[in-house]
Amino acid sequence: MAKPSYDVEALIANVKRRVSVPTSQLTYTDQDFTDLANDELQGTVVPLIMSTRAEYFVDHYDVSSPADGVIPFPGGTVGNKVRSVCYMQQSSPIILINLPQISLDVVAGVGFTNYNTLTGFYIEGNNLHLYPNTAVPTNTTIRIYYYKRTLVLAAPEKYGQIVSIDTGTNTVILDFVPSDWEIGTILNAVEGESPFNITSEETTITAVSSPTVVLSSVDDLEVGNYLSEESYSAVPQVPVEAHAYLAQLTAAKCLEGLGDYNGMKAAIEKAMSLKESLLVMISNRVDGSPKKLVNPSGGLRTTAGLGRFWRGNY
Repeated sequence: MAKPSYDVEALIANVKRRVSVPTSQLTYTDQDFTDLANDELQGTVVPLIMSTRAEYFVDHYDVSSPADGVIPFPGGTVGNKVRSVCYMQQSSPIILINLPQISLDVVAGVGFTNYNTLTGFYIEGNNLHLYPNTAVPTNTTIRIYYYKRTLVLAAPEKYGQIVSIDTGTNTVILDFVPSDWEIGTILNAVEGESPFNITSEETTITAVSSPTVVLSSVDDLEVGNYLSEESYSAVPQVPVEAHAYLAQLTAAKCLEGLGDYNGMKAAIEKAMSLKESLLVMISNRVDGSPKKLVNPSGGLRTTAGLGRFWRGNY
């Protein structure tokens, strides 16, 4: 028996089953289904999963603190927001110290003499500003945890799954090669099975002749990965249990477009039922170990190396 497939083609087939309208009456193309599903993924499914506060989509990146103390937000963040900001006091074993966020109103109302009691960062636009800019020494590693945006869904004719890999020649054979791929096209790769992580952020086509593609690198690629153009994914990067909910939401939008409002209402009711079931499955990701509550800025946290570390209220 073949392994289950979780790609966009399987998602579209699921949507069509849920629409309950003869295929001949459907006016949607695969690209239409993909676009509708992507809207529901980014606008409904991802926010619902984030609402569980179970650290889904969390990633981090490290940056050296600059002399001016201004650090841009990482790219690809959900809502241009970050999870937390800390500095690396020690790398082995790793020790991170949380930096508190300071209200811009407070920053604008304090003077130089208050620096000894007020240290952290504030947000201005899409930048983090260490306050003061000497809050940590220049070139200290700042670790920023953020919510990584899921990749945009690719239509079935825009991706291929790896069948075999020749590491000696950087060559892969795919089950399908999109017709518009050419030398210089930048691709990324995503796992074909949960949790659908990105296995290669970037690899470039150096030669292509279907079903063979020669890449600049095949490092970290595995048989079963999906290749698609950069920033796109062949698979919705959410838990498998969320795929049925995504398909149901997409079906409701299709029925709305067809003017079948009774069918749309029924589809939405079913989506609400799936939503409740989904929340049961994705909440409290570690059932047997209660979360330990620690005040990240409390007196029990060491602040050695950060001479001026703020502990007050703001």
